[in-house]
Amino acid sequence: MTGTLNQWAAWLLGLQREVYGLLGSRIQSMADSAEAAAGAIAFALALGAVHAMTPGHGKAVVFSYFLGAQARPLNGLAMAGKVAAMHVLSAVLLVALFGSAASMFGRPAGIAKWLQVASYAIIVAIGFWLLLRAIRGGPAAHRHDVSRGLLPFAVGLLPCPMTMLILTYALANASLAAGLALVAFLGIGIAATIALVGALGMLARRGAFAALDPAGRLYARLLGALEIASCLAIIALGAVFLAGALA
Repeated sequence: MTGTLNQWAAWLLGLQREVYGLLGSRIQSMADSAEAAAGAIAFALALGAVHAMTPGHGKAVVFSYFLGAQARPLNGLAMAGKVAAMHVLSAVLLVALFGSAASMFGRPAGIAKWLQVASYAIIVAIGFWLLLRAIRGGPAAHRHDVSRGLLPFAVGLLPCPMTMLILTYALANASLAAGLALVAFLGIGIAATIALVGALGMLARRGAFAALDPAGRLYARLLGALEIASCLAIIALGAVFLAGALA
């Protein structure tokens, strides 16, 4: 067991060094030519999209939310943009204020860890608020407008370790402008993946009700049940993540 963990740790460390080297070469080459800059931008977009596929980034929370909320694709894009912007901006501020806040394996450390705890705690609180409003009834549009404003900031509060990695290198090599540019496109890539997850939640919701009469009683009952289930899922996910962060 110990040998397997050591091998896994060694693989992660090697992967980090490889990504770090690629990021460094992209940052240094951005000023060489327009072609090099375009290649660096494409790399950052792809890296952001793939990075957002790894565990975290609130994908399950976003999917659960849109599974239970009436929303349009534009709502999903807006939420994904806010999540990615907050995720990246919190990392930029941490690097600017403290130099860095992540361990060598990308796990939060120091103030970043407490931001992670706060993020999950706020997600749980929002889930309970949505649940209470759903049980009590009332204008669904109002509660979802409010939650679409708060939830993405709670999900994105956890700082992005990849952003901290890029900016740390950029500062060390006096390439802050190039580092910030790559971070911006990294955020766009992250937003694209999260938007896709949100769209899948909307499609799953529409598919579940496609064969039902919108004016029927069964439709209304199932709609209410799905909304409550969505709130419970958000609470459960936030609680599990919070327990893991505190462990």
